[in-house]
Amino acid sequence: MDYYRNVKRVMDFLKEKRVCSSSRSSHEECYRTFAEYMSLNGLIYSDKAVRQWLVAIKEIHTWQRCYFWNQYMLQLKEMSSSGTISDRYLYQIVPAYKKVPGSLRLYLDEYLDSYRHNYTKNSFRLARIYCSDIMLFFNDAGLSRIEDIKYQDVLNLYNAELFCADDTKSILLGHAARMMTYFSRKGLCDRGYAMLLNAQIYPYVGSIKCFSKNRQKAIAQLRTQSLDFPADELYDSISDYINTLDDYGYVGCTLYLARHSLTALYLFLKIHNLGYLPEIAWMWFSEIKNNIGVSWKHWRRILKLYEEYTETGDISAHKKYSYEPSSLVLLPEWCKEPILAFMRQKLREFRSDETARKYQYPCIRFCHYLINCSISSFADITPAVINKFSQTDKHSTFKGRSSYFTVIRGFLEHLEEKGFIENKSLHNALSTGTAPIEKIVDILTDEQIKRIYDYRISHTKPIELRNTAMVIIGLRMGLRASDVTNLKLIDIDWKKKLITIVQKKTWVKLALPMPIIVGNSIYMYLRDGRPKAGSEYIFIRHKAPYSKLTTKKCTIALHDMLPERKSVIGGDFMF
Repeated sequence: MDYYRNVKRVMDFLKEKRVCSSSRSSHEECYRTFAEYMSLNGLIYSDKAVRQWLVAIKEIHTWQRCYFWNQYMLQLKEMSSSGTISDRYLYQIVPAYKKVPGSLRLYLDEYLDSYRHNYTKNSFRLARIYCSDIMLFFNDAGLSRIEDIKYQDVLNLYNAELFCADDTKSILLGHAARMMTYFSRKGLCDRGYAMLLNAQIYPYVGSIKCFSKNRQKAIAQLRTQSLDFPADELYDSISDYINTLDDYGYVGCTLYLARHSLTALYLFLKIHNLGYLPEIAWMWFSEIKNNIGVSWKHWRRILKLYEEYTETGDISAHKKYSYEPSSLVLLPEWCKEPILAFMRQKLREFRSDETARKYQYPCIRFCHYLINCSISSFADITPAVINKFSQTDKHSTFKGRSSYFTVIRGFLEHLEEKGFIENKSLHNALSTGTAPIEKIVDILTDEQIKRIYDYRISHTKPIELRNTAMVIIGLRMGLRASDVTNLKLIDIDWKKKLITIVQKKTWVKLALPMPIIVGNSIYMYLRDGRPKAGSEYIFIRHKAPYSKLTTKKCTIALHDMLPERKSVIGGDFMF
């Protein structure tokens, strides 16, 4: 493009059209300033150079001047390409509404007429201006129907340099969102367009073009599989998912972030023609995580709960999730399946889920040792291998060493029983005995017991009432922390003043008389402290999800009453 030749053609055209002298002077100043910018930066005329210059002058000129100079550069570009300037770009004082071509103006009129009753006379005039500017933007993009708009067009609108104040652009995008909502309800465009124009959502949507090459490749390979769960089905499920969270006691911020995060994920999937697949969702989360800020862990749990919801139709509100690949999963199949079978056997032996899960870790470490020794089958294990493995143990106490080796010895017996190992005595190569030890039993003093009773009288906040009830049960009835946290509402017979439990550790059923102070403490907690939740357990979390407490909460309750117990070895919840 011959810049100076086309500038002269524009100026001659303006004079021919009798454009006022002040406007022509403004044109000259614009073209001269841009020429100086190109000379100073060693540039030649190009659309990129024009964009860079327009961004640069925003720092030194008013937005009104930037707006008009942007129009002057569009006139120059049109003159260069067509040899003339259309009325669309020539007459700046012509209302934007009149510049909208007939095809798009029909859509615009329909929208404005349907919402006219929502506006005052002045606000309607402003709405028509903003909506006309939006239609002109789409017209400049070569679009003549609402049905022709694509996600990329909406992205371009959001990111366009509109040369207006930030507040004005926010208002303009708000009108665009309302228009897109109207047209989506009529089935003329995708419902996601309006969501994408929301400044609270857009920063978290992400673009696959910015993802790492490995993730781009992985997502491309998963595309076909993901389409079994279309993105629209994800969006349609959000409300039911939020209702499920609400049923479990989640409130406020969590419910807001659930809709917020899943809407952002939905838009990412729609823009890139993907469906929902947990693997894709987690790659997306990893890429946009840095944009989220301090609430990224909140997002992560919401996505994990949603993953479970899609699989089961419900959530495990009290469950602790692992977000890293399990070391068990990474083991070869010849190791993994026997360990899983060993864990299933422990569950059949009435071990708790938590205990059975803990059994895997010594077995995993043992298998890693075998692999490092180039062993690829349990049949190749010898007493010498087991002896060398035992020498690698790093436990600092005999008890820790014994507990660890007891699990591995049980695993070896399991392998022998299932035929993985021919030598049925191989487990004897691993010693699990410990030296006898004596413990000094630490008991509460009379002064400490008095402080517990004083605490009961003076502390009446909800969690303090919970602390009181749990500690008083342990103090007066001698129950273990695991039995206290397992207490259910149906375990108490208020008329007979009995608590009936099956001890978690021994599986022995007990029917114990309930002292009056215990009954009163539990009653005070149920009446004034316990959240109104549907859990069957007496002692529950005071924040959603309202699930059963861990035994550690009993120790924390005791330490809240007697802080000095924190430094006592064995100073946990034991009486």
